[in-house]
Amino acid sequence: MTLTVASSLLESRCASMFRHVNNRFSPQTFQRRSIQKMVRVILKEDMPNGKGYAGDVVKVKAGYARNLLIPRKIALYAIPDNFERLGIKDPDAETVEEKRARLQQEANAEEEGGEEMKAADKLRYYLRNKVLKIWRNVDENTGQVHPGFVTAWNVRDKLGRQLKIDLEDHELVHIKDAPIPSMEEMSNEDLDKILQDIPTEEKCSAKIKQLGEFIAKISLAGGYSVPLKFVVLKR
Repeated sequence: MTLTVASSLLESRCASMFRHVNNRFSPQTFQRRSIQKMVRVILKEDMPNGKGYAGDVVKVKAGYARNLLIPRKIALYAIPDNFERLGIKDPDAETVEEKRARLQQEANAEEEGGEEMKAADKLRYYLRNKVLKIWRNVDENTGQVHPGFVTAWNVRDKLGRQLKIDLEDHELVHIKDAPIPSMEEMSNEDLDKILQDIPTEEKCSAKIKQLGEFIAKISLAGGYSVPLKFVVLKR
């Protein structure tokens, strides 16, 4: 092998190695590696970091779901079978008919009730799969909440902290102290009937002293009201 040929081969190999190293440590390569796969999950409990709450459908890193949320039963993968199992609808899987009905309802709201009805419809739609969790100590002998109780103010405060919805001063929350049979079996018509039975006095005086599932009534401007599901659990 002549000196010229050997030198040419050496230059070729060095160039190949340089390209390999350059590609391996290029910004584009690091960017590709930094893009981690995300998955959708349905939260069964509040996330440990406070970035999601029971009933929410959120996107998290695949490893976080696989190694923490799923094994600890904090969440389920957001697949059709699990939505059906939990009795909730996938907020990102709105059918053509549902979307058409919602858009028509929003259009009617703009024509008939203006912004107030539209705002109420949007809040109702957002809260349809949400359930507030309120934890309380319980007297082992009576099974009742002790000490204390749950009031409309507690529900309002939890709404702000858990779902980040801060109501205006004129927007009121009212509750009844009687639990409902089951949230999963309730239709929109059932919810509307419950709302009609909840008094709307200036200050709600109801006090909940037992565990169970409940419905709160959020009274908005224009005379519109929206149901809010919440559950009182043993701490």
